[in-house]
Amino acid sequence: MTAAGAHAGDEGRHADAGDVLVVGAGIGGLVTALALHAAGIGVRVIESVPEVLPLGVGINLLPHAVRELDALGLLPELEASGIACAELAYFTKRGERIWAEPRGRGAGYAVPQFSIHRGELQMLLYQAVVERLGRGALALGIEAVHADPDTGRVRLRDRDTGTESVEQADAVIAADGIHSAIRRQFAPHEGLPRYSGRVLWRATSEGAPFLGGRTMVQAGHADQKFVVYPISKRAHDAGRSLINWIAELKLGGD
Repeated sequence: MTAAGAHAGDEGRHADAGDVLVVGAGIGGLVTALALHAAGIGVRVIESVPEVLPLGVGINLLPHAVRELDALGLLPELEASGIACAELAYFTKRGERIWAEPRGRGAGYAVPQFSIHRGELQMLLYQAVVERLGRGALALGIEAVHADPDTGRVRLRDRDTGTESVEQADAVIAADGIHSAIRRQFAPHEGLPRYSGRVLWRATSEGAPFLGGRTMVQAGHADQKFVVYPISKRAHDAGRSLINWIAELKLGGD
């Protein structure tokens, strides 16, 4: 399987790229690439953006997900970046405590539950792929246009130049989000995602630690709620909290 047109100094490169082509260098695509590589399967990743950036706000990695990342040897990086969530607490809209329960190791799991900045998770996965697979296994600024399951040929396009090329792959994994061209090809009648009727305002703020500095709070009810939790180990070690918060309001939808 060969490719051309990769960015970041790889212009004109033609190299043996392996057996599986992963489309998309987001969290799902990068973890998939690491898992395939760990299993001894040749893999290459293409990504349509020209540069991978640490975008986003807070997300949570539950123990079943952390277990897989631990198997890939990434637990130390997660512990250095995120917060090992100790408790999930529910409050009314007036701030009255309803219920709390332990999370992660405190709940008996073998691994923690992490609250982490999505961008930091993205970059630690990206760096792991570069270190383990080699920078040549990643091609940025390249999008998948069409995959032929009968021949194993995948048509690619350089987003800057419009130049098209073809790769041969034993398998193609579409991990390029809800607007995936490969997904549309194989599910042409699926249609666009349906609006849930929920609007979320999301941001991060720095402040003083609350409820021990490792608690996730949900306040309100199903149609109007506020979720808040700390996401930075570095801020925690400095006696502060980088706080991810979400204000959610249901306006309609199904």
